[in-house]
Amino acid sequence: MKILHRISSKINIAFLSAVVVAGFSFTSCEDDDKNNLNDFIDTGGFVRFVDQNPPGAVGVNAISELSYSFSVEDANQTAAMYDLKLYADLGGVRTDTVQVDQVTSFPASFSFTADDLAGLLGITVDDIGFGDNFFFTAEVTTVDGIVYGGADRLNFLQVFPQPDGTFLDEDDDPVTVGPNDVIYTNADGESFLVGGQNSTDDLLDETGYRQAFEFSFVILCPSVDFALLPGTYDVTNLGFAGFFGETDFVREVIAGPGANQITIIDGEFPAVGSDDLVLNIDPNTGATSLGAPGIAFDAAAGAFATDNYGSAVGFVFTCTGNIVMVMDFDAFAGNPHPFELSKQ
Repeated sequence: MKILHRISSKINIAFLSAVVVAGFSFTSCEDDDKNNLNDFIDTGGFVRFVDQNPPGAVGVNAISELSYSFSVEDANQTAAMYDLKLYADLGGVRTDTVQVDQVTSFPASFSFTADDLAGLLGITVDDIGFGDNFFFTAEVTTVDGIVYGGADRLNFLQVFPQPDGTFLDEDDDPVTVGPNDVIYTNADGESFLVGGQNSTDDLLDETGYRQAFEFSFVILCPSVDFALLPGTYDVTNLGFAGFFGETDFVREVIAGPGANQITIIDGEFPAVGSDDLVLNIDPNTGATSLGAPGIAFDAAAGAFATDNYGSAVGFVFTCTGNIVMVMDFDAFAGNPHPFELSKQ
């Protein structure tokens, strides 16, 4: 059982790695999933990066030195237009989404400086800082007029298979499965109709496909200063805080216990018995990973169950005093959520 929300009728695929999808999870090892994905790759509007994906993190000594480049190609020779847009999180504030380009000839190359990105967003380079994130989102229209994209275009409906091969909804009404619809079955045996012509998270989350629908990068600090990491931090974003009745939004961070490690005292959810959260810190990039096992929430302390930390993917930004991560659990894996802190 997943925790928190019921599944909504639409899910933003761009952020499946950072939102809670309750009630089901995709299982990419299923034969049907593989076949459906292969069908898309063979015949759908699939624009991908040439040779390799662009970096997800860019390190510079000064914002003015920022440069970001990539090239895309029409993998299936079916794309009539590649519509690329951009938005950013600047200092924790999200910008509007703006048009970048509408490409009708492939391959196509893009290169952006800090000035270019600022101009597109209608800001100045001085408005961009270390730790800021830039997000690209795209749609592909094929020569047949079918639109493929990564965000807000898939509809999910739980369906119930019948012996004759048809499907009913939760009210026992017949469900029409269209020619571009897909039926997914999760590990719990629940089936969902995925409607519309689109890319799935199987594609968007798999780096080997080099998809150019949803991608982003973060600006790293010039260096990682471990001496600046210990201190008192405000918790600025914590998924499931309301669910667990969390009221403690301050954390102490100390050095260790090992080299290139820090410990967040009381971890994520002190209200339900979280253990201290130990993080590994990459000294070159500031990337975080789980540094030691620990309980994320404890039934004995009032949680509905007991589970452990599963992952802690993100970065420390010692030049700005921020720790930004996407956390997940162990037994309740598939519930990624933010855990973000800002030094007082």
